[in-house]
Amino acid sequence: MFSRKVFLKAVAGAAALASLGQGTASAAPKKRGGVCYDTGVLHAVGEPLSRVRWSRRQLEREIGLIAGDLNCPSITAFGTDLGRLAETTDVALRHGMRVFVQPRLYDHPQEEVLEHMAEAARTAERKRHGDNVTFVTGCEHFLFTPGIIPGDSFLERIAIIPTIPDSEWPNVIRRFRAFMAKAVEVSRREFRGRITYGAAAGADARWNDWSLFDLVGLDYYEHFQTDAEYTADLEGYRRWGKPLMVLEYGCCTFTGAAEAGGMGWDVVDHEADPPVVKPGFERDEREQADHVARMLRVFGAQPDVEGSHLYSVISPDSPHHPTCRDRDYDMASYSLLRTIRERFDDDNSPYRLEPKQSFHAFKRFNR
Repeated sequence: MFSRKVFLKAVAGAAALASLGQGTASAAPKKRGGVCYDTGVLHAVGEPLSRVRWSRRQLEREIGLIAGDLNCPSITAFGTDLGRLAETTDVALRHGMRVFVQPRLYDHPQEEVLEHMAEAARTAERKRHGDNVTFVTGCEHFLFTPGIIPGDSFLERIAIIPTIPDSEWPNVIRRFRAFMAKAVEVSRREFRGRITYGAAAGADARWNDWSLFDLVGLDYYEHFQTDAEYTADLEGYRRWGKPLMVLEYGCCTFTGAAEAGGMGWDVVDHEADPPVVKPGFERDEREQADHVARMLRVFGAQPDVEGSHLYSVISPDSPHHPTCRDRDYDMASYSLLRTIRERFDDDNSPYRLEPKQSFHAFKRFNR
């Protein structure tokens, strides 16, 4: 699985950072938060999409909840199936939200990733009117796209990262920037609106050439004790003079999840059959709710943070089990809503959604 902690630890300090910009963030009017909407990602060749069940009726209901109940001004729609991405974009725009369209195709050759990106950009341009659609040139290509770090799969690349000598990191960064330059080229060719990139904060976000983009896009799972520390950390991304857009943030639903950040999903042992929640973790909706409310406050206080998208509103692949703690996969989800399947072990089962405490905290902020 994706070990964000290993990744960030390995790349930290591998290359010297350019000097950071100066200035401090002052109070700003409250900005409503948005959310990420997962349309299904192909995590491995030959496997089904991460989101198996899909219907227009379900999509309409869930986007209506995001726009209505949660009062979100925008969403990031991400996934592999370009038809689902287009359908989600249409529904979200009809509900008056701005859409950040992010195609994801993991562990495919770079040429295929770029072709997939170009087609997504071409479709997004047909739907764009002014700035109602922003194109996102993928997610954390350091890990998910071959040819930058050695390894045929992102699992192999994660294992290799700690073994890369310091002398090799400049070459890694050059390969990353070369790929991103191609990504910008194909995206700009097909899409005339604003573009950004979903970069891991503390890693490829530091090395990306943001002069090529309109927004600095961050997948932001950092954890600090005070709001001032968050503000100071975000300062490091201001040197490009571009607006910041938080494309992902959040935490899971157990005690200690806020500090675990992007590694929260790891509380489930996926090697077991069936997978089980590891010992020592307790469900804790209050911690998730408090973290979500805090991050909305932090991002809202930054005048150059254009917006934030919580990852994520719904996680149908991590259903809640109300009676069996060991199989309560929702503990490892970042979602605002519990997924209750009619048939727990069936990925294609109908489901209903129940609000968590984080849902109510998010709704209160956006009111």
